[in-house]
Amino acid sequence: MKPVLSALTLGVLASLSGCGYLIGDEGYFRDRGSDYQDARIEPRMTVPEDLRSKPIGDLLPVPGQVSAGSVSEDGFETPRPQPLLASADTAAFSLQQDGKQRWLLAQMPASDVWPLLARFWSDYQIPLAQSDRALSQFATEWIDFAKVPGNPLVRRVMPTLEEGRGIDDEEQRFRVRLEPGVNTGSSEVRVLHQNRDLGDDDSEWPASSDIAGFERGLLAELETYLNQSIANQNGGQGSSLANSGPTQTTLEQDGAGNTVLSMSTDFNRAWVEVGDALSRGDVLVTDFNRSAGVYYVDLDQTRSEKEEPGFFSGWFGGDDEEEEASADESPIQVRLTPVSNRVEVTVDAGIETAADRTVAHDLLQKIQSNLNEGPEGGALLLPR
Repeated sequence: MKPVLSALTLGVLASLSGCGYLIGDEGYFRDRGSDYQDARIEPRMTVPEDLRSKPIGDLLPVPGQVSAGSVSEDGFETPRPQPLLASADTAAFSLQQDGKQRWLLAQMPASDVWPLLARFWSDYQIPLAQSDRALSQFATEWIDFAKVPGNPLVRRVMPTLEEGRGIDDEEQRFRVRLEPGVNTGSSEVRVLHQNRDLGDDDSEWPASSDIAGFERGLLAELETYLNQSIANQNGGQGSSLANSGPTQTTLEQDGAGNTVLSMSTDFNRAWVEVGDALSRGDVLVTDFNRSAGVYYVDLDQTRSEKEEPGFFSGWFGGDDEEEEASADESPIQVRLTPVSNRVEVTVDAGIETAADRTVAHDLLQKIQSNLNEGPEGGALLLPR
């Protein structure tokens, strides 16, 4: 009985395919390979002003023109999609996050990362209490940031201190640990921060960082430094981020008349130098997103207005409620964009909105004037 039904089914299908009911251009099982040519390009979504986002390019863009070679006698041949650019994933070191946990993923074994970390502490002149290769971890001495405001690492992690949090009469230390990565030949860099009151004898490391911003700031600085070190090694250069020469910069205008600061360097170095320039220019950085290349700044206040008299006293705070109420809901964005062999710095009011031209020009001019002109960070002198 079954062979009879199978033969009958094949006969019915063959008769139906002749009229195109199932397999023809209008059939149910028609070829859908060219349907994308009829797709409509919709305008991009508009993100509400109170939210932040970073641009995402078209992952599989529809080709604007089809070459004649794609059309044969048998009809249109669907072109193969172009491979996605994966440059962001090929960095030797990249920041990773899972919930509240952050770490640095290294595409190399821990044995190769260790000497780079050792050189990091030396270049930034941070004294170490522990450098144990057997345990694969470094631990810094206790540091009073108020005594070393010119140190490059202190300058770069201080803007990550959350608003309303003061560190006067406190000292800080970091632990950096190397762990094997999930993939063969990879490793992970974990950072732990601890703080205590001056004169305290607390020496037990906490389960998680006391100040998450300091952990995040050190990880970001390590990512920049280590990637730059790998680039210098591959290029046969011996310079480091902390001791490299000045960057050539020019103020230009784009086609819309907006001011653009062009920096003749790579993104890693430009990111560090712009952050330093903002700090030296007394510009208040409220947040940053290195992956998107954006510093969020508040031009209605300055860094010094957030301090009480003295070195780093009352950072971001005190008890003045008026300062909290004046927080800018839409901070100005200083955006770094890699273009060919340079980095372009622009000032935006939003993801697709340019800032006021006068404000943008003045801020970029301030950044340019403060690039590579600040005091050099000295060695950390710890009290005896």
